[in-house]
Amino acid sequence: MRKEGILLNTLASYVKTKREAYELSVRKLAEKAEISHTEIKRIEDGTRKQPSPKILKTIATALNVPYNDIMVAAGYLNEAESEDIPTMMTASQSKSSALDFAELTERELEDVKRYIAFIKSQR
Repeated sequence: MRKEGILLNTLASYVKTKREAYELSVRKLAEKAEISHTEIKRIEDGTRKQPSPKILKTIATALNVPYNDIMVAAGYLNEAESEDIPTMMTASQSKSSALDFAELTERELEDVKRYIAFIKSQR
């Protein structure tokens, strides 16, 4: 995943790089994300390899980064899939609200990706 000229290929490096860019301590990021500082520390040191999408959503919000980017870094999506799901707007939603994928399981996310591929193939 390329952002700002840096190859960010792991969740650990992605979160740490973004946190440091905002000059946040581990504790301050944890406070903003409303999760424990040990959870942030485990993610950054690589001992917590794939936190739930719900945790990733809170971290993405706290760091003000795109949710899809952090999902790619965590291995839930690849870059192509991330581009297919920019913010997943539906016709019936207002332009200011996006679907919330944080509550979906990994299997449900896979189902969503397959459905998107199916819809695109029907064009």
